[in-house]
Amino acid sequence: MNHSVVIKLDVRDPDLSKIREFVRAAREGKLVVFPTETVYGIGGPMSVPGISDRLVRLKERTTDKPFSYHIGEKSMLEFLHVSRTASFRYMTRLFWPGPVTFLVLNQAGEKIGIRYPRHRVTTALINASGEPFIATSANRSGQPSPRTAEEAMEQLGDAVDYLIDCGKTECAQDSSIVDLTAKTPQWVRRAAMAAEVDEAIRKVEAGKFPRKKILVVCTGNSCRSPMAALWLEHALKQKGMAEEFEVTSCGIGARNGATATAEAVLVMKNREMDLTPHRSRVITRDEVLDSDLILAMSQEHYGFIAGLVPSCREKIRVLSIPDPIGMAVPVYEEVMKNIERKIKGMWAELTA
Repeated sequence: MNHSVVIKLDVRDPDLSKIREFVRAAREGKLVVFPTETVYGIGGPMSVPGISDRLVRLKERTTDKPFSYHIGEKSMLEFLHVSRTASFRYMTRLFWPGPVTFLVLNQAGEKIGIRYPRHRVTTALINASGEPFIATSANRSGQPSPRTAEEAMEQLGDAVDYLIDCGKTECAQDSSIVDLTAKTPQWVRRAAMAAEVDEAIRKVEAGKFPRKKILVVCTGNSCRSPMAALWLEHALKQKGMAEEFEVTSCGIGARNGATATAEAVLVMKNREMDLTPHRSRVITRDEVLDSDLILAMSQEHYGFIAGLVPSCREKIRVLSIPDPIGMAVPVYEEVMKNIERKIKGMWAELTA
């Protein structure tokens, strides 16, 4: 292109037709400059041939410094085959979407950087492309990172094909970079949210963070799985292990946002546990991939989860707990006793 195409978008109400125009251009190999909450970045979809080579030439930097991947939602991690360690789950839960890039290992043992920006326009752009972007800051190597579209244009000029102008970026710092491939997280670049990241790193070093995630699954996520998850959380807390585990529940046929059944609430109240805050959630691939151990209430649930993510079969355990939905409180009470018995019987595996 002889001249860059610059389009201004309102971050509060972006023109989706313009975003689709950017995506079409990016798929043709054009480089797109886009805003994040920290600086303006430049890149394109990861599957576009030669995208990295073009960024290297534009940045005027050596090829031994790889670019990071930018995702528009956490489910895009599947494209990157990330090894989801306990520290990765913990740190990303705290800081994504947000101004922190994490270095992680993929399943081939390669170190890659991943950024999940907290910017409505950019996440819409990446999600519209259907895959992660390979991207970097929109500046020449060694020059200041641009906080405005004008600053990006001053450095890159007509080397830019398309530029999304959303005004000045929210943060006055670059994104932080943290390496999660070692035993404990290591700083690569201290920048945005440094104090908060420091606190999270200290908790990982002290082992005071969820090193294991346990997912409990039933059908509607209104009785069996939330009762089991709440009981397990309570038992872990009593043994002083609550900080080391994350326990969640969901259902293969759940309706998001529903409350637990009245009978389940009463049964747990009799155990001095409050189930009223519970809201049902439908199971997702990302939830399954993020879990270390999955407790399925029946063989049907096992089959559904294994079909959803075949690679996760080995971490599913079937408890064989009958569904009490529509039954009286005494039936729920027997179901809960059965859940307690089954979980106690596998306590060593759960807490390993």
